[in-house]
Amino acid sequence: MVIDIGNTAVKLAVADQDSVVEKLMDDSASFSAGRSFLGRHGGLPRAIVSSVRGGDDGVAALVRRLLPNAVTLTPKTPLPLRNLYATPETLGNDRLAAAVGASVRFPRCNVLAVDAGTAITYELVSERGEYLGGNISPGIALRFKSLNAFTARLPLCGIAEQYPSPGSSTREAITAGVLNGVVYEVEVNIEQFTLKYSNLKVVFTGGDADFLAKRVKKATFVDYDLVLIGLNRILEHYYAEAN
Repeated sequence: MVIDIGNTAVKLAVADQDSVVEKLMDDSASFSAGRSFLGRHGGLPRAIVSSVRGGDDGVAALVRRLLPNAVTLTPKTPLPLRNLYATPETLGNDRLAAAVGASVRFPRCNVLAVDAGTAITYELVSERGEYLGGNISPGIALRFKSLNAFTARLPLCGIAEQYPSPGSSTREAITAGVLNGVVYEVEVNIEQFTLKYSNLKVVFTGGDADFLAKRVKKATFVDYDLVLIGLNRILEHYYAEAN
């Protein structure tokens, strides 16, 4: 059992080695669907809980009560990668799991995981199995919300499949500015990492993964289960180390 408690939703999955057998996403306040999922699969012998929220988060506390023997991912949890991050205590669990998931999908390769969610995170893993760190920037929805929240008159816009540039209206200008800006940013990050690390593989995950993968020029892969697979690999490594 793998539980990933993110900023806006909780993902629950039954995983078997490097595959996700069944999964559920619950973004409700009541967590009723998540409770039902845990009820159906709570008898699984091993589980891991990862949360990017505060330690007093109600969902995390509930999951730990329902799965008292679950492994809680912390900075002290043994990892299948060598973590070279200077401040591991500040490293988000989702970022770490994405890096591990990328190393699972592309073993013994230089690989960059781009998680396009609330934030856009870039996680770099070397072919030697070292987590080298990465970058963080605001996600697409966050950029749209910021323009609306911190200006007097700019409307709230969102992702569009087609967006003329230059925009001939304020909405078109915002849409093109945000979306083109994100694509350019991602491409520049990939280009910079590629200059340093040869034969770099790039894998997208997160809610906006498809949008970016369709527009970024470099050949990329999309894996929506990357974080879940990473968490399951961490769980397997934990029990291997314990034994």
